[in-house]
Amino acid sequence: MKTIRAKLMLIMLASTFVITIVLSIVAIRSINRSTEGTLRSSVEPLTVQASRSFDTTMRQYTTNFSTSAKSALFAEKENVNDMLNILKSGFSSGINEYCSFTVFAEDGSILVTDSKELAELTPQEEVEDAASKSSVVITDLMPLNNKIYFTIFQSATANGRKVVAAVTINAEVLNNLILDNSFGENGYGYLVDDEGSVLIHKDSSKALTHFNPINEAKNNEDYKELSNAMKTILSTEDGSCSYSIDDKKCIAGFSSTDYFGSTLILVLVVKDFNSTTTVAMTNILIIGISILIITIGISLFYASRISKPIISATKRIRLLAQGNLSDPVDVWYSKDELGILTNSLEETIVCLRQYINLITVSLEQISEGNLCHRMEGTFKGDFQQIKTTFNDILDSLSDTFASINTAAEQVTSGAIQVSNSAQEVSQGSTQQASAIEELSVTLNDVAKQVSQNSDDARNAYNIVSENTSAIGSCNDDMDNMLKAINAIYTSSSEISKIIKVIDEIAFQTNILALNAAVEAAREGSKGFGVVADEVRRLASRSAEAAKQTAALIENSVAAVSKGNEIAQKTAASLRVIVDSSNEIQGLVKNISEASEDQTESIVQINTGLDQISAVVSANTSSSVGTASASEELSSQSLILKNMIARFKLSNGDETRKKGRFKYDYDSLPDPEDSPDNFEDYNSDDVSEFIEDNDNDKY
Repeated sequence: MKTIRAKLMLIMLASTFVITIVLSIVAIRSINRSTEGTLRSSVEPLTVQASRSFDTTMRQYTTNFSTSAKSALFAEKENVNDMLNILKSGFSSGINEYCSFTVFAEDGSILVTDSKELAELTPQEEVEDAASKSSVVITDLMPLNNKIYFTIFQSATANGRKVVAAVTINAEVLNNLILDNSFGENGYGYLVDDEGSVLIHKDSSKALTHFNPINEAKNNEDYKELSNAMKTILSTEDGSCSYSIDDKKCIAGFSSTDYFGSTLILVLVVKDFNSTTTVAMTNILIIGISILIITIGISLFYASRISKPIISATKRIRLLAQGNLSDPVDVWYSKDELGILTNSLEETIVCLRQYINLITVSLEQISEGNLCHRMEGTFKGDFQQIKTTFNDILDSLSDTFASINTAAEQVTSGAIQVSNSAQEVSQGSTQQASAIEELSVTLNDVAKQVSQNSDDARNAYNIVSENTSAIGSCNDDMDNMLKAINAIYTSSSEISKIIKVIDEIAFQTNILALNAAVEAAREGSKGFGVVADEVRRLASRSAEAAKQTAALIENSVAAVSKGNEIAQKTAASLRVIVDSSNEIQGLVKNISEASEDQTESIVQINTGLDQISAVVSANTSSSVGTASASEELSSQSLILKNMIARFKLSNGDETRKKGRFKYDYDSLPDPEDSPDNFEDYNSDDVSEFIEDNDNDKY
């Protein structure tokens, strides 16, 4: 059972048998489902088309009527009957039998009509509302005498006054339009509003009573499926659905319309199409049996004939899939597909062997660095593209390596220049950094000295302040001493006066003692004379003491006077010293403040030098890095050039074959004009550059 012959026979017989049995068993069900599917897929576009036809007809009615009402001919008419005739001329004779025409005044009164009953069907308020609008107004569907009507209004001007033209149309004309789009013996169409109530139906009783399946299903189970289908219809703009009613399987298509807020529904009864499916089923069954019988005979005849070359070709293809191109192919010499298959297989293997040999030779040349080699030989069909592409790749590689070689030389030259410049910049930055470092050290020393001077000036200011305070106190003490000396001088003057008084008293006492002695001598009293002598001696001693005291006081007064003069001079000198100390204190204060300001300025300068030093250090590092990168770039470009030198490149001045790639290097942009960031080049820029500089076809 593993041979292809057995499999072919088994597959052909089994397939035919299964197909025949399956067709016989499920034909009716499949065909019915197919019929329903076909009907369902067909009814939706049919309904949409019918809806558009309905909208087009309604639009044509309104357009024709509006055109007639707004025409200059209508506006010129004075006779209302003439106006009526003009309105009738806007409709064909086949439609006019369903229409009634009326001309209303602006206030809703009837000027002229061909059916007063239909003219009075529309409320006066709607006429007045239509008169206030310039566009067409269409009323809802209205029942009258077991018929359904609707009215089209158009405000217009006739004979210089404003009127309202109206046409009342029997909805039967719309029903006929809908029925013209129905299919099948029992198919029909109808209109429903947004609540599911019937507006137009072939059964006029349903339209007159506004029959609603949704409400009817609440009391009658037979309408349950129709009610569910109606809910689906009202919730979707276009589509199809199926339901059963009165033991009939129905498929309905629905589509919303632009008028009356309605939805058009077309209903197809499935049984109308079952007769066709029964005939088709019978034919399929007969054909299946015939195919089964024929297949048995054919399979026996061709199974062995077909299997042998297929098995041989299969084995060879398996070897080919494993990479075997050397074994021969068993060719089947016939003009049928088997012969073509085996011959094509042999030819394919030979061609593949040739292609692989040519590609191998070319790849060996590339591996040896020879890019001047070109693939030759005959390549068939799509394999020709391999040859063309391979040669294009070699041309492109040759051009690319030549470009890389040129670019490497330019890069080497530029790298050397950049390296030299970077070295000079690095040396200059190093010297600059050294000078700034020395300047920074010197400035730090100056800053320390200025800071020390500021501290010394501050300390001197404090000492001078203390001295000034002490001198001020000394000056105050000197003033107090002068006052005390003046008081002593004054007291000495008073003591001198007292001494004079004592001297006079001593003088008078001495005189009295003399008188007493004289009287004692005269009287001869010895004791009295002794007393007188004692008094005289006391007076003499008092006078002598007074003289000594006076002499001492005079010396003291002279010394006090001289001390007073010296104290006055000393006080004057102290006043001068105080004034000088105050000036020195102010100057030292100014020096201290100036030293502090200098210290702050030097700190700021030192900070700026530190920043400059940091920038110079960074520049130095960058310069060193740039120099290193330039040297590395130069060395890498030399390595790249040496690597490219291994390849043998074709002469760039030779004429290229058509279709080969070629760059115009003279048109490449100048590196100085290129953007600083290579990411600024996008694919569009590259494509534009290639298109601008491409002379040959890629």
